[in-house]
Amino acid sequence: MIDIEFSLSDRLPANANISYPPHSPGIKSSAVLVPLLKDETVWKLLFTRRSNQLADHRGQVSFPGGHFETGDSGPLQTALRETCEEIGIRSEDIRPLGILDPADTRTGFRIWPVVCIMKWPFHLKLSLPEVREVFFVPVEWLMQGGNLTRRSMESINGGAQNAVPFFESFQGHVIWGATAAITVRLMEILREGWAS
Repeated sequence: MIDIEFSLSDRLPANANISYPPHSPGIKSSAVLVPLLKDETVWKLLFTRRSNQLADHRGQVSFPGGHFETGDSGPLQTALRETCEEIGIRSEDIRPLGILDPADTRTGFRIWPVVCIMKWPFHLKLSLPEVREVFFVPVEWLMQGGNLTRRSMESINGGAQNAVPFFESFQGHVIWGATAAITVRLMEILREGWAS
């Protein structure tokens, strides 16, 4: 059985309580919760599908989270506040482990991923204007090399092409872009833990 907590201990790039660095012009700061949970004996990662009513990234697979707001002390507070609003997970039901390096999107967002262990089972309460559905992907599936591909995509302003990661497809869900990049980095850290 995978020992997720042992594999991640001392390997995440930053403590969960870091503050946001000074904001860069043109960059919109945001944070997401990357919730790991143990469903009986299987470790899984929680994903959401965003509502089609949202202005940004509508209908896409993401982690729960959202924009920085004035008064947020750092990514952890942003991620916890937004996750509670979106799917009802309270701060007392998660244990933060650390923060991955931020991921930038083609649309100008800088996303700070807060990795955590989530209490399970848990009754989720979806905010339907924001979240269409929640689904869970086994970590072992995400670790399998054949499920990850990369595609060349132009930046949103027509700039240079980038190799964008795609997980395709888990029960009809395609995980791509910044969400996939965050997932890939987390899987790399887990592999490093198992190899040591």
